[in-house]
Amino acid sequence: MIQSRARIATSLPAAALCAAAALLCAAAPAASQQEPAPPAAGYADPEGVPQREVYRDVDPVYRPPAIDTLATIRKRGFLRVGVALTDPMVMHDEKGELVGFSIDLARQLAEDLGVGLQLVETSWSHIIPDLLDRQFDVILSGLWVTPERALVINFSEASAIEGVHLIASKALAGNLKTREAYDSAGVRLAVYGGTVQERVARRLFPRATLLTVEGDDEQMDPVLDGRAHAALVATFAPKAIVRAAPDNLYLPLAEPLQTTSAAAGVRKGDPDFLNYLDSLLTVYRDNGWLAERAAFWAEPQNWLK
Repeated sequence: MIQSRARIATSLPAAALCAAAALLCAAAPAASQQEPAPPAAGYADPEGVPQREVYRDVDPVYRPPAIDTLATIRKRGFLRVGVALTDPMVMHDEKGELVGFSIDLARQLAEDLGVGLQLVETSWSHIIPDLLDRQFDVILSGLWVTPERALVINFSEASAIEGVHLIASKALAGNLKTREAYDSAGVRLAVYGGTVQERVARRLFPRATLLTVEGDDEQMDPVLDGRAHAALVATFAPKAIVRAAPDNLYLPLAEPLQTTSAAAGVRKGDPDFLNYLDSLLTVYRDNGWLAERAAFWAEPQNWLK
């Protein structure tokens, strides 16, 4: 009897453990069916985010293999510079030689590169196409920076800051001495089409009639032949233009209507050559060379005989 009681006593804890385990197993399914705890603030379930519609882009456009312009120039032994005539950037002297601010700049660039210089004369309507056709390495001709041109070529830092000046006819506009006087329905202004001058004219002189000059035609011709009262001309030497026809032209305003940047133009896809030009222009600006050359060519008495 004593032995039997001892056996029952030792078996009680095991029975209790089995009962507890059975209760836990029965409770587990019920616990798994409970609602999950709410997510913490800021949590976003990636499975709950609606998927975006796939964006269908055009096929990417890849650049052709780049040409190392600097290495090519040094291998060739000379720098080819495209220029087009415009006073006082690029002109012919009495001997027919090319002179001007941009010619000085081209010579200085070639000297610092340690190569020779070849000037390639072209026209304004062909100067950018000729650059793209590799007729020369760089445009140095007082090329105005415009958004339209920047889609096609790259511009360096500014090589010169020019003013957009009103140059007027003495015969037709001799009594028009204020900017407001040119904003009139009876006034005709000559501008190169698609340039900064045209944008300035449309902004400042909305009442005036604009005569657009296209291609390689002379902008001052409509003023000189009596078709326009004045022309908007981007230059840092307006006195030189007036001095070319002092009996017919004058400057009605002492200050320019606004300023515009002229810069070197290069083909896209060669950042090393563009960086080199920018670096040299920074040096020329810091040491005063650009300012000294601009001051010289801005005064026609220095070069007009």
